[in-house]
Amino acid sequence: MTGLELATRNLEGAKMTDLVCQGPTTPWMMRIEEHPSWKMLEQVQVTIRVCVEISNFRVGDLLTLKKGRVLESGAPAAEDVSVRVGQVQLGWSEFEVLDQKMALRLTRLG
Repeated sequence: MTGLELATRNLEGAKMTDLVCQGPTTPWMMRIEEHPSWKMLEQVQVTIRVCVEISNFRVGDLLTLKKGRVLESGAPAAEDVSVRVGQVQLGWSEFEVLDQKMALRLTRLG
């Protein structure tokens, strides 16, 4: 049942004077910090997965993979990389170097 159906059923006995015209509401995800459980939820750790296409990579390359090896990406350097949490796309990012470590800068949500 959708939110609209619930609102309609709750208003069946209401009078026209009881109805107040309301503008569009902010989606709940934009107000998640207001949720009573937010203090606990913000502490939950999640695994973020970034998918990058690798050019000319074979099973033999996988078997000989070593620390420090550089792999060529099939994606253009200027293109943002998809960022996922589980099966949900969180947004897009770009690679950067931070304190001599590879890092991701989140560029867009969604």
